[in-house]
Amino acid sequence: MSAADPVLSLCAPAYNESAGIARVISSWEETLSRLGVPAEIVITNDGSTDNTREILSDLQARFPNLIVIDQIPNRGYGRAVATAIAHARGQQVMTLDSDGQFDPGEYPRLAQKLNEGYDIVTGYRLRKQDRLPRVIADRVLNIIVRLMFDLHLRDTNCALKLMRGDVARALTIEARGFPTPTELLVKARALGYRIGEIG
Repeated sequence: MSAADPVLSLCAPAYNESAGIARVISSWEETLSRLGVPAEIVITNDGSTDNTREILSDLQARFPNLIVIDQIPNRGYGRAVATAIAHARGQQVMTLDSDGQFDPGEYPRLAQKLNEGYDIVTGYRLRKQDRLPRVIADRVLNIIVRLMFDLHLRDTNCALKLMRGDVARALTIEARGFPTPTELLVKARALGYRIGEIG
């Protein structure tokens, strides 16, 4: 890492997000500016078939800290997250979704918890914006993770996470889709990393 590397890397996958990606990234940029944190935004365009890439190119002209990695063909959510993390230069890495469900304004709370000696801090969703089948699947996944891995967290599959950069880059992601955030936590636990949680 060089002295020019950012403190924070926001990493997110994007697949056919043309309807909202400009609004979301503009909002993230405003939030980062308000927080005063030297940061970059790393987006993996995961083989989008709409005009997501064109919108991202326009945004790059406005925001020099926006990095876009094209992944063609579509390789799935997990690979897109892994690709973004692999290109992140930040001392800390935040993962979140590009649909606006999560707010990078939570960074100070996540960072405070991280600075208490944790390696990863995960969020949990108080009111999930997902559809009922996904909410049920998340609850079942939480139970399985508790029983199999003794990992007692409220929302193991919440995409919002803040990690030390070296930890984020040490974790390999094999899942293609839905359980990617859970995989990160299970592997972190197996490697002895300390995991905190905020909601």
